Amino acid sequence: MENRDLKRADFSWFLDMPTRWIDNDQYGHMNNAVYYNVFENVVMTWLEVEQGFNLNTGSVRCFTVENGCQYHDAVRYPDQLTGALRISRIGNSSVRYELGIFKQGSETVSATGFIVDVFVDAQTERPVTVPDEFRQAMESLLT
Repeated sequence: MENRDLKRADFSWFLDMPTRWIDNDQYGHMNNAVYYNVFENVVMTWLEVEQGFNLNTGSVRCFTVENGCQYHDAVRYPDQLTGALRISRIGNSSVRYELGIFKQGSETVSATGFIVDVFVDAQTERPVTVPDEFRQAMESLLT
């Protein structure tokens, strides 16, 4: 399945959010960099709000080591968006999140992307094994 063929049903968790006027570039589309902000917001909302993990004061942090985005359909203000999340791989110290951006009410994905995070010790910033509580939560989104 190509990324552009992904549908809402291919994802496990969703976050609705508005676009903002400032998100548009000079061509009237959402600026490329904003897609990455949407992706990060989806992941961090799932981790911190949904799961209750505090990455600021906890014993581990997540560092992004790789990310990417493919654009399939223009998004622009005032579109209402749904960010979609799933996990394709949980490694020893890393996780690969896969994301989609949908215009509200659409089954067709407007953008797809991924983020690879590595778990690190909060003090040494060296990779550590994904803590069990994170692993258990992430397994609910595993495809």
